[in-house]
Amino acid sequence: ALFLPSTVKSIGNYAFVWCGSLRLLILPHRIDLDNVKEIISYRTAICQIADNTGVTIEYDENNAIANDESNRRVNEWLFHHMDHAPFHKLCYNSSITTKHLNAYINEHGNDTALDIDTIHGMTPLHMLSMNPHAPADAIAAVLDVDVEVVFRLDGQGKISLDYARDYNVGGLVALVNGLCNHLQSQKCSMIIHISKRGRTGL
Repeated sequence: ALFLPSTVKSIGNYAFVWCGSLRLLILPHRIDLDNVKEIISYRTAICQIADNTGVTIEYDENNAIANDESNRRVNEWLFHHMDHAPFHKLCYNSSITTKHLNAYINEHGNDTALDIDTIHGMTPLHMLSMNPHAPADAIAAVLDVDVEVVFRLDGQGKISLDYARDYNVGGLVALVNGLCNHLQSQKCSMIIHISKRGRTGL
């Protein structure tokens, strides 16, 4: 995954062509696509994802240079392909804050934390845990909405903890701490329940 800062204004030729394992890239919402060149190729995993949706890079007769029209289509796809999942796009943003997340959840409801995007099979927490710019308290805030979401598998068979371990160590600590607190809370609730039953039996 690659999380570009929202301040990026242009991207030069072949910037990510050799990033074969790159599966997630959303172009910044303020970038002018006229300033984005041929940045991925058929060697890039996300290019294969685009191809599966019918958006294909077309090359010249030597299979070396992408034609401008097809390159523009691919870049437009990189810009818009997650529009169907606005919470995921918010979690992908390099400037994400806990305030942004809470405002979105308050407006759209807690169930949005369980949404799964149709391209990567990710929940918002997957996206947030993968984002190296996401603050730990933001990750904890999404976990607090529904702790079960941390165990959901994405299209790669990974849970949010896997991505936090690789991309956001502070987020990993927040997730583990949140899970420990949840477990402790469950134990306390069970003890209180047993205690009440015991008193009732007397």
